[in-house]
Amino acid sequence: MIDNVDGGLYALGGGGFAWLAQMVWNKVFSTEGKANDALVAQLSERIAAQEARLTSLETGLDTEREARRRAEDKVHQLQLDNVILRAELKRHGIDVPAPIAFDPADYKVGGTE
Repeated sequence: MIDNVDGGLYALGGGGFAWLAQMVWNKVFSTEGKANDALVAQLSERIAAQEARLTSLETGLDTEREARRRAEDKVHQLQLDNVILRAELKRHGIDVPAPIAFDPADYKVGGTE
């Protein structure tokens, strides 16, 4: 046991110095510390790249949603115009045929086969 206060302070300072030396060794000179630093740097770069891709995808989705909404607005306006024109034709005594039935199967993606 250490009998005096100065000896205790020296022991405490020595322990602190040993701890600091161990941290420096692990961080600077140890291959494991360097490998950990390299891994952290690599993962940080990958995370930054993924965040950039995610931002790009979100921007693209926002653009597509806006274009779809504009197209839906145009379709709605055309449907309203169609209803108004049919009503005006009937008001003037012009016979309006029934609307043509729409079958989505007739309009396949990729053209005709």
